[in-house]
Amino acid sequence: MPNPKLRILCFGDSLTEGYSGWGSCFTPYSTKLQEMLRMAFPDVEVEIETDGLSGDMLTDRGSFSARMKLHFAPRNPADYKPYDWAIVLGGTNDLGRDVHPEQIFESLQEIWDLALSRKCKVLALTVPEIELSAGKLKELSDFRRNELNDLIKTYKKPNYYTFDLHAAFPYYGMSEADRKRYWDDGIHFTPEGYDRMGNKIGVTLVSLLVKEKSDNDRTPMGRKRRMFKGDEKVFEEEEDPAEPTTPGLDKGYIVVRRRDLD
Repeated sequence: MPNPKLRILCFGDSLTEGYSGWGSCFTPYSTKLQEMLRMAFPDVEVEIETDGLSGDMLTDRGSFSARMKLHFAPRNPADYKPYDWAIVLGGTNDLGRDVHPEQIFESLQEIWDLALSRKCKVLALTVPEIELSAGKLKELSDFRRNELNDLIKTYKKPNYYTFDLHAAFPYYGMSEADRKRYWDDGIHFTPEGYDRMGNKIGVTLVSLLVKEKSDNDRTPMGRKRRMFKGDEKVFEEEEDPAEPTTPGLDKGYIVVRRRDLD
């Protein structure tokens, strides 16, 4: 009997493409994400497609919508390949060009709804902050980004989920040493930063997949089947020097019980 499959689309702009070093290096977070998923679910065939386009926008002359249609509404229906999940990140470039958060959000909704209409679950990411000198420009930038992120986090629809990348990957909330380690130019991440991004997204997605299977496997008596032989577990984040874990825990992946996620 063939192994079950999990198809994921990682969709967005330069932060999805993994841009760093002024375009000399690309390290998409999807590489780390796929590694985590394969470790968490060794019996599942994980396939990830990455579609990140540096500099692209959701609004104006951006091609977000056209690119998404190629995945979910191709001209030739025979070319359509179903996805289980779409991980979507966009808005940084639009905010940088003074597009109103409401307009960006409307474009994001179109992207999400296209995937949802195809019975694909959506994990929407909030927009991370950028480096700006203190002053009115930074205050306005932060205000608009927070407004957009609040819209992303409060949107409700079946099979729609969010991950707060903005909170999980701060710029000003990091030490100077960690900033140099994870941030490349104040907008993009270093290769190590993209791995960190993939790790954090992976923790969230693995938790959602475990919960989904748990819900699907409930018997009428309310009991659950085990996901792995001999245990009920899932991988959590790798230890991060920027975020110390409980003393005594081993380095690398931390194993927790499924029931701890409920």
